[in-house]
Amino acid sequence: MKRYPLFLTDAQLKREIAKCEFCLEKPCKTACPADCSPADFIMAAKLGADTDFQRASSIILGSNPLGGICGSVCPDYHCMKACALRIFDRPIEIPSIQSAIIARARESEHAPVFTTPTPNNRRIAIVGAGPAGLGAASVLAQLGYAITIFEQAPKAGGMCNLIPEFRLNHFVLQDDIELVTELGNIEIKYHSLITDPVEVLDQGYQAVIVATGLNVPFTLGIPGENLTTDWKQYLENPEFYSTRYKNVIVIGGGAIATDCAVTASRNGATKVTMIALEKLSEMPLTDVEWKWIHEAGIEIIGRSRITEVREAGNRRTVMLQPVDLPEGEKFHPRKIVPLENAIQQTLTTDLIIIAIGAKSAIERKGHPGIYYAGDLINGPTTVVEAVASGKNIAIAVDAFCQSLPEPQLEKNIKSTVKLLGKNLIPVNLETDFFGRKINSPFLLSAAPPTDGLDQMIRAYRAGWAGGVMKTAFDNLPIHIPSEYMFVLDKQTFANCDNVSGHALDRVCREIEQLVKLFPDRLTIGSTGGPVTGNDESDKKVWQSNTRKLEAAGAMAVEYSLSCPQGGDGTKGDIVSQDAELTATIIDWVMSISDPEVPKLFKLTGAVTAIQPILIAIREVLAKYPHKKAGVTLANSFPALSFRPSENGGFVGYIVGMSGAGVAPISFLTLAKASNIGLTISGNGGPMDYLAASHFLALGAKTVQFCSVAMKYGVEIIDELNSGFSYLLQENGYKSVAEYIGSALPDPILSFEKIPAQKKISSVDENLCQHCGNCVRCPYLAIMLSDKLTPVTDPSRCVGCSFCVQKCFSGALSMRNRSPEEHEMLSEN
Repeated sequence: MKRYPLFLTDAQLKREIAKCEFCLEKPCKTACPADCSPADFIMAAKLGADTDFQRASSIILGSNPLGGICGSVCPDYHCMKACALRIFDRPIEIPSIQSAIIARARESEHAPVFTTPTPNNRRIAIVGAGPAGLGAASVLAQLGYAITIFEQAPKAGGMCNLIPEFRLNHFVLQDDIELVTELGNIEIKYHSLITDPVEVLDQGYQAVIVATGLNVPFTLGIPGENLTTDWKQYLENPEFYSTRYKNVIVIGGGAIATDCAVTASRNGATKVTMIALEKLSEMPLTDVEWKWIHEAGIEIIGRSRITEVREAGNRRTVMLQPVDLPEGEKFHPRKIVPLENAIQQTLTTDLIIIAIGAKSAIERKGHPGIYYAGDLINGPTTVVEAVASGKNIAIAVDAFCQSLPEPQLEKNIKSTVKLLGKNLIPVNLETDFFGRKINSPFLLSAAPPTDGLDQMIRAYRAGWAGGVMKTAFDNLPIHIPSEYMFVLDKQTFANCDNVSGHALDRVCREIEQLVKLFPDRLTIGSTGGPVTGNDESDKKVWQSNTRKLEAAGAMAVEYSLSCPQGGDGTKGDIVSQDAELTATIIDWVMSISDPEVPKLFKLTGAVTAIQPILIAIREVLAKYPHKKAGVTLANSFPALSFRPSENGGFVGYIVGMSGAGVAPISFLTLAKASNIGLTISGNGGPMDYLAASHFLALGAKTVQFCSVAMKYGVEIIDELNSGFSYLLQENGYKSVAEYIGSALPDPILSFEKIPAQKKISSVDENLCQHCGNCVRCPYLAIMLSDKLTPVTDPSRCVGCSFCVQKCFSGALSMRNRSPEEHEMLSEN
């Protein structure tokens, strides 16, 4: 049973996630007071596995330990307002995505786990278990401090406990609080009223943080105010103040007033009226809050104040005075003045709720070791801003305890502090490349992101284990087409260039620098040579290029035998489509190869069968048993793309197709190659960690990426490493070596073994959008009911599932047939 509300359906979540461009600048992260990065947690959740939601939750909660709460209640003027799509069409629904991610992680029992800190034998007291106090406790507990929280109320959460259920599900609140208390040595003492923090400090604590918030409601100071109820009393127990069939007036125009008004309406009030000093355009409400107000039919009277409340039998009468703002002034309650010659109105009602804000019950005092956080010092803020304030105070307290200078903050309500126990790499990804240890099996392939020293430095700083510098030749004129990239769809690309525009000598100099700067990374050179049919002259170039790269210190050399663009295999379009020619060139290289510098020969999947090519290569390599060599498989795939011609019409370009559209071809090629016995570096198509894991499961020792780094930048490596590490943990693997080849020896399910049992489509009417697209069923098995929802004919549906695959709302799914439905299909 689900404990959480359905923040977004699976289909809605998938669509919102797909909108994210993973912006380099991450304006959404900058705008988040807690410095949580929506770009990163959205990318982590993209594939939708339980472990994806787990690590996405780790990213969220590692920056904001109350991330579940904030996903539910955050306004639209933090991350959403900064979204790069906000003007283009509409911003991504980031808070809803955040809520959905955390809910799915917890419901699937994949909540994030933070490491237990080592105690530092210091004690900190925190007064108040609201967002600021909990934010401070989370950071300090992870730093090893023993935390005691003194809370006046019988439960933690502070004012979050007064947020109505329609806005904040109580399970979300409970689970966030539970997460915080599990981050280290944290004790909460309830029913503990603290009036003097100095007395607490004297109990042996190194410091005290006061985070009691604004807990005393403001009053109007008008006659008859005793006949009203304040917002705190009302929201603590709305059922006590029965509003069914009654008229309710809420005084105030902010979020708390909205909570009171909407709650009263949902609890059966006949009429709810909000009275505010602001005009409607000045009320500080989000789009969602306005939506609730409109749906509830709440009346708003702006530019008015209450001057008196009178008793009228069992009811109340309020005196309403029109007010105004001096011309040119920006709204502030203190600047409001009575409207001259205005006639006061009277309104009769059953319940009056005053919701105009609150103040702190604690007077701040300067004292060494006493710190203040949250709304107590910042005034009324959002939950996420209170958490940020608590995190910032925590590092100030840590500095104080260590006699270090206090950190200087640009904003008290913006915090970049992270929880130390967040672990996005639960399984070490160190692996082996021909005897050399590298920190991950993921490499950059020879492509634009590796075309030069600066690109490689950026990639290495981002965390890549290694990369193949873009293919370079020696003393040859290089033609690079002016506009050579093609976008076939959002995940599939193509290019009509083939090599670097840089000379091999320059590349060798850059390799020398890279090896010195990053000796722990795998810097691979890439080259090739002419294929003219004149073996003697061709051989000299291939061997010369090899020696130059070895002399430069290249940790391996890859040879381009498979570029579909501009290549010439003399007897075929691509060198490696010709087994004999491939073997000849490899023999040229291996005959002079340095045994300690591995060689990779880059092949193509565009062959009638890959085995003859690989067998020919194996026979050559057998001649050099003490030399390190293998193949790169399967590269981009040859295709034809079109662009408008200058003379009208279109002109075709031979391109190397790459990205997600190529991955299935590479998978099949690798599966067919798995029993040959060659060392393989996978290449061609992976756009995420899951595709890369398939390469490794099929026996590849490393995986090379190109398109994903071009689309999302080399910074995508953190996501690739994290996703794969979590996959290993989820499936019980302790290392990359243990996982490699896990799909072998029989990676392909025989056609005859594919189950013939036919399923049938069914519909969730609550999700159906009545578009009628499912009626396009090729078997004519779906018709629409009178309600325009799909009805499946069991005698026609063969279970192909195409309708399910294309249903944008997720309303259709496949289920098992009943015996009667099986009979109907067999009869037909």
